[in-house]
Amino acid sequence: MTRHIALTLLLASLLSMAACAQPAGQKPVALTQTNEQGCTRQRSLGPQDPYADPAPLKEACIGPYLLALPQNYFYNQIGTEHDGSYMLALEYPSLQAFKPGERMNLTADMSIRTVSVEYRYIDRIDIREAMRRSYTPMAYQQGNPEASLESRIQGERLHGLVPYYLDMGVVRTHYRAQGFKEGAPVMTAGFHKDWFLAKDAAGEVETVIKCTPREITVSGVEYREGKLVKSKENGYAVCTQTFMIAPMKTLVEVTYPREGLERWREIDARARELLTGAIKQSRGVKK
Repeated sequence: MTRHIALTLLLASLLSMAACAQPAGQKPVALTQTNEQGCTRQRSLGPQDPYADPAPLKEACIGPYLLALPQNYFYNQIGTEHDGSYMLALEYPSLQAFKPGERMNLTADMSIRTVSVEYRYIDRIDIREAMRRSYTPMAYQQGNPEASLESRIQGERLHGLVPYYLDMGVVRTHYRAQGFKEGAPVMTAGFHKDWFLAKDAAGEVETVIKCTPREITVSGVEYREGKLVKSKENGYAVCTQTFMIAPMKTLVEVTYPREGLERWREIDARARELLTGAIKQSRGVKK
């Protein structure tokens, strides 16, 4: 009898502890996540292993499109962030994914050979208008010479692109009038970008690339044992390439070492291939 009472008290105590561990009304963790456009993805719950090889597939959404990619293609190498946001990371110059877990110890050398790929679904304005905003000044930028094509120096075609170089004389005059001192960062070329544009057959801008300006002659990188690494030079020259995938209402932004500018078409094709090749399904998209 005494033993029965002791067991009963022990059971009551354990149940009380369990109740404390799981507060009343606490919701279970959702296994899926749905975005504004109705795309539902499976969430990755619990401990994640970025070193898993072969890398497991992880789901992500871009607008109404559900994607599935090996997790080592993601910037963090484990999938999307908790809110569903994500970026992809490729290795330059191969434009292939890093090995599983390779980016867990992110060194300067690895950072400079990272090609980051970001997709943005545009549904609040026309996708072409969003593209135009990448090379035309916004209202608050009116009069700013670095924000418009007209204030730049148009150069000879390069790698199939039309360059619009920074005119530092005009830029410095503008900022002096704004009260900036000669030693301010905005008075140096490295603070700004050269632009390179490509147009389609109809004459509409389809690609905008903004790079560390030509005044900065050092690349900041070198090859060592076949790998692109940081050199001893100060700084690092980069390009950011923006283009649209109009049928998917998607803007794509890719950042890579400036030496990759001549490969812009290949980079464009690779970013498109990653997106379209990863689509599992689409919700409410007209064919």
